[in-house]
Amino acid sequence: LVRFMRIATPTAALLAVATLVFFAAVDPFRREIGGLTVGELSVDGSKIVMSHPRLTGARKDGRAYVVNAVKAIQDVEHPTTVELKEIDGDIAMADDSRMRVNAATGLYDSVRQFLKLTQDVHLRSPSYDVTLATADIDFKSGVYRSDQPVTVVTGNGATIHADSAEARDNGAELTFIGHVRSTFAGETVTAPALGDLN
Repeated sequence: LVRFMRIATPTAALLAVATLVFFAAVDPFRREIGGLTVGELSVDGSKIVMSHPRLTGARKDGRAYVVNAVKAIQDVEHPTTVELKEIDGDIAMADDSRMRVNAATGLYDSVRQFLKLTQDVHLRSPSYDVTLATADIDFKSGVYRSDQPVTVVTGNGATIHADSAEARDNGAELTFIGHVRSTFAGETVTAPALGDLN
């Protein structure tokens, strides 16, 4: 066992270093992920851990999006998806304003151009501030949705609560579904259960 460990330990260390050099030099995932830039790389089993990743892309209407994170984790068996930690993003909206995106965790699918946000999700634009438990952002279609409770505070001070919500046309149209409750200028308005408010 001692003889085996004497050989195996330095061999494993050399393989780890060689793997890091390979990923740093060749960057085999760039073709899969597209506009991905990263800081330092490390290997944890079958997963590549990247510091300070930056994902960039553009929707079919030409509007750009940027997704930054403190850390990204990519499994070599699933090269088109990246797990993100401490997300801070910026998305161009239909009216050419910018929406700020923050979340504790998320999963980005480069083939579908789809970002699933989880934990402490906040979407901020000049028109509204949205707090959610989860949110799905489809960059191709410009549709954002959540099937979890949502709270929206608008620019004029109104507050809207609902069981779920969907935004279309890159945030130009908002739909709230289920137990919609709104407060306008100190007055509370409750919509019928499972009702929609556009």
